[in-house]
Amino acid sequence: MTAGERIKAARKKNNLTQKALGEKCNMPDSQIRQYELGMVTPKLDTLRRIATALNIPISDLIGDWNDYSYDELKKDSMRNTVQLDELTECIRKGRIDTINSFLDLMNDEGQKKAVEQVELLTKIPEFQKENPYQ
Repeated sequence: MTAGERIKAARKKNNLTQKALGEKCNMPDSQIRQYELGMVTPKLDTLRRIATALNIPISDLIGDWNDYSYDELKKDSMRNTVQLDELTECIRKGRIDTINSFLDLMNDEGQKKAVEQVELLTKIPEFQKENPYQ
């Protein structure tokens, strides 16, 4: 399944039109259409915007990792690793005040991405409590 087919399936699952998804991603619906038809392969940062709008992990949209160069994968990974490392450190040290000050500096989109990063952290075994309800 291509990235475009995955975008289309996820969009439909979320009951969104191409126009509505485009608006959520701040891009024209014609661009969404080109991705879905396989006319253009979206860059990773574009896939990340679409995944965020659909509230799904970016990996759900990747059709073929070979569509992306090593440099693009590395750049995307480094950018997100830095964000994740900073957030992880704050959480590890119980620095909610620091997290709140970061959130205060962010617009709605930034805050949404920060929440996504925290959600990702909860899925990593090394960051999970053995029994979180104790």
